[in-house]
Amino acid sequence: MNIRLHKKLGLVFLMSLFLFVFVPSAMAFEGRGDDNVTIEAGEVIEDDLYVGTNKFVLNGTIKGDLIVGASEVLINGTVEGDLWAGAQSVEINGAIMGDAHIGATAVELGEGAEIEEDLVAFGYSLHNKSGSLVGKELVFGGYQALLEGDVAGDVWAGANSLQVNGRIGGNVTTEVGGGETAPPFNPYQFTPNAPTMPIVPSGLTIDVAAEIGGDLTYRSSQTSDIPAGTVGGNVDFTREVVNTDGSAQSSTGQTVWHHARRFITLALIGALLIWQVPTFVTRLSNKLQEKPMPSLGWGAVVYFGVPIIIIALFVAASLLALLFRGLQFGNLSSLIIFVLLAVVFAFMVAFVLALLYLTKIIVGYFVGRLILQRVSPTLAETPYWSLLLGLLLVVVVSAIPWLGGLVNWIIAIIGVGTLWLLWRGDKTPVEKIA
Repeated sequence: MNIRLHKKLGLVFLMSLFLFVFVPSAMAFEGRGDDNVTIEAGEVIEDDLYVGTNKFVLNGTIKGDLIVGASEVLINGTVEGDLWAGAQSVEINGAIMGDAHIGATAVELGEGAEIEEDLVAFGYSLHNKSGSLVGKELVFGGYQALLEGDVAGDVWAGANSLQVNGRIGGNVTTEVGGGETAPPFNPYQFTPNAPTMPIVPSGLTIDVAAEIGGDLTYRSSQTSDIPAGTVGGNVDFTREVVNTDGSAQSSTGQTVWHHARRFITLALIGALLIWQVPTFVTRLSNKLQEKPMPSLGWGAVVYFGVPIIIIALFVAASLLALLFRGLQFGNLSSLIIFVLLAVVFAFMVAFVLALLYLTKIIVGYFVGRLILQRVSPTLAETPYWSLLLGLLLVVVVSAIPWLGGLVNWIIAIIGVGTLWLLWRGDKTPVEKIA
C-alpha cells in the first residue's frame, strides 16, 4: 500500500477504534445487554444506544448514535446519527443518516441500504449490493471488496481483491494484490456460523457496466483490463513487484538483502531464546516431534479462532461497560474498557509476534536438529547449529515464488499449534523451565 493511502487508512482505523471504545461518559444514552437484542419496528430510541450482545437486530429507529459490539448485527431500520459497530458480520438494509464505522469479518450493504455520509470499514470482506448508496466517501481496508452499489464520493481501498460493478461519483484510489498474495482458500469457510461472502478475483476488476466519475489510481503487481468508457478521468497505474510474503521488491540485490535480513533477525531472536530459556525451545521441538499432526490440527483451530476470540473480548468489554454504567459507577466503566482494550491489544501483538517470529524459530530449530542428528550428531548437541541450519532452510524455501506463501502459512499453523500443546500440557512457568 502506498504511504499516503496507508496513512489514511491507518489513521481512520485508529480514530474509529478509539472513538468506538472510549465513548464519552457524559452523553445521554440507553444501554442494552442480553444474549439477543431486537429493536422492534415502530420502536423509537430517543438517545444514543449502546449494545453488547450476541445478535443485534434493528427494525425500529434510533434518534442518536448506535454503538454495538456483537457477533451478528442486522440493521433494517434507521439510525439518525452515526453507526459504530464491531462484529463478525454486519448487514445493513436500512438507513444510516450519519457516518458508518465498521470493523467486521463480513460487511454487507443490501439492496436499498443507504449511508448518507462516509462508510469506513475494516475486515475480510465488504459487499455493497446493487441499489445501495454511500452518500460521501468509502474507505476500506481488508482482504476483498465487491462494489456493486453507488458511492457518491471517492473510494479509498487497500485490499488483495477489489471489484467495481457500480457507480463511483468521485475518484478511486486503491492498492490491490494479486494471485501471489492470496491465501489458497477462504480461511473463514472453516469457521462455525461464518457469514456468507462473495468470491472476488485477486487484483482490480472493473466491470463493463461500472462508472467511475473521477480518476482511477491503482497500484498492483499486475495490470487490469479497464473497459473503455468506464473511467471519466485519468487512469494511473503503478506496477509493484512483490516477494512471496507480499513485501515490495525493486531489484535482485534488494530481494537478496531482504531475505538475508530476515534470516539475521530470526537467528538473533532464536539465539536469544536459546541463551535465556534453552529448555523452552527444546521442549517445543520435542512436542512437535511427538505430536506433529495434533500440532497441525490445533494450530488451525487457534489460527482461525483468534478473530472470534478478539470479537468476543470486545463484546465482553461492551457488556461490562453497560453493567457498570447501569450501576452508576461513573468513570469506572471507562477504566474497565481501557483495561480490557489493553488486554486485547497485548493479545493481538503477542499473537502477531508469535506468527512472524516464534513459529519460524520453532519449526526451523526442529528441522535443523532433525537433519543434524542424522548427518552430524556432534553438531546437533549444540542447539545454535540446529537453529541456524533450520532457519536458513525456512528462509530459502519461503523465498520460492508461489510455494513460499504456502510454506509460511503452514509453518505459522504448526508453530502456534505446538505452542498451544505445550501450554496446555505443561503449565510450568517459563522462568522455571530455564
